[in-house]
Amino acid sequence: MIRRLWWMALLPLTAHAADDFARQWPLQPAGKAGAYRVALDAGVYRAAYWRDLRDVQVIDADGRPMASAVQAAATPIAGPARQVALDWFALPASAASAATTAGGDLSVVVQRDAGGNVVSVRNTLGAAGAAKGDPSWLVDLGRQAGQVQALRVEWEGEPTAVDLGYRLEGSDDLRRWQVLDPEVRLVRLHNQGRQLSSDRVAVSTSLRYLRLVPLQREGAPPLRALRGELAGDAAANDWQWIELAASAPDATAPARFRYRMQGRFPVQRVDVAMPPNTAVSWNVSSRDDDRKVADAEQAWQVRASGWNTWTLQEGERRQASAPLELGQETGDRDWQLQAEPAVAGTPAPALKLGYRPGSVVFLAQGRAPYLLVAGNARAGVRESNLEPMLAALRARNGAQWQPAVASLGEGAVRAGDKAYAPAAPVRDWKNLVLWAVLVAGALAVAGFAMSLLRGNRPAND
Repeated sequence: MIRRLWWMALLPLTAHAADDFARQWPLQPAGKAGAYRVALDAGVYRAAYWRDLRDVQVIDADGRPMASAVQAAATPIAGPARQVALDWFALPASAASAATTAGGDLSVVVQRDAGGNVVSVRNTLGAAGAAKGDPSWLVDLGRQAGQVQALRVEWEGEPTAVDLGYRLEGSDDLRRWQVLDPEVRLVRLHNQGRQLSSDRVAVSTSLRYLRLVPLQREGAPPLRALRGELAGDAAANDWQWIELAASAPDATAPARFRYRMQGRFPVQRVDVAMPPNTAVSWNVSSRDDDRKVADAEQAWQVRASGWNTWTLQEGERRQASAPLELGQETGDRDWQLQAEPAVAGTPAPALKLGYRPGSVVFLAQGRAPYLLVAGNARAGVRESNLEPMLAALRARNGAQWQPAVASLGEGAVRAGDKAYAPAAPVRDWKNLVLWAVLVAGALAVAGFAMSLLRGNRPAND
């Protein structure tokens, strides 16, 4: 009897229900290599259960998991710097001197339009105040203010010998100027067929107007153009978007809309699709079931407050506000938009969530063909040993090195929805076995005592 109780107590320990995955995709490696990289598509993210994608794995033909690691999208690499033409004006030496004497007030010599753009510069001192000398240069950055990283100087006639100093100043109103760099050098020298040239003035300011004031009296050749150098755009054209419709509106909370996302997309941008000619400010929040709190409403995490969105339709041309940058990615499933102010009747916009697809790197260890599987609520945390190897390979072969490419085939159902069933609560089988042994021992002692009592009972006469 005791052996039977022991066997029944240990049976749950020996029983094993193989964990499986909701969906699978055949992998098609390109060529023969030891390591491969496969980009994840929307179907994989939609099938994933865990926000860290622990349930996205690669298995071989025998169903054995292979060494793999999920990687986020690579950081975009900035392209080459771009140059734009800038509006610039020569300030005669007399006008610049007068402006400096008057405390830097250039309103007497500069005319601007209603938008603040400099349209002309004139010398109000007249011929009597004319003076010889190198001019100062007034630059209007306009819409590029805060974006220009440097000024590029182009001389007239390509002079062979230039070594000039200038003081770089900045202003927002053409009245009060501040020194940004006390001395910048512009150089162009030739010697024995070689050229030394420095025609770049570094700029680090958000001020709209710049002024280059000569440190020497004369000697500057005529200026042909001033160009602004802008940082090159990051080469990241792989943004993908998910569009969600709002759930049924909450009558108790006007202008509040909620959305549910399936899967674990690495969301980094938020946008809305609204009717033409509308302007609304939103508070953006998100939450997820794995964020355990006493009150479900407290699980909402604010992503942005007072985010202003707008659309404008002018004939065939449609303009809209820029997407909201979250600053960090999140895999939250539930999203909320709350209009501020909360005006009843605000139309429910379509919520657009932007992400850049990541990838899975795996080693071709087992028997082909290989499968990518995803979606398992019972998947445990996996430690990847590939990162040190990948880091060493990139250090050896260059930062842009990547494993060979593998592509995803057509997805198919594997275990389906039952793979999302959470694991049964873990029981302390040791305590159960101990209690079973104690109960069995007590029953055995009781049985032994009963048998003794029966054996000692006196015989009937």
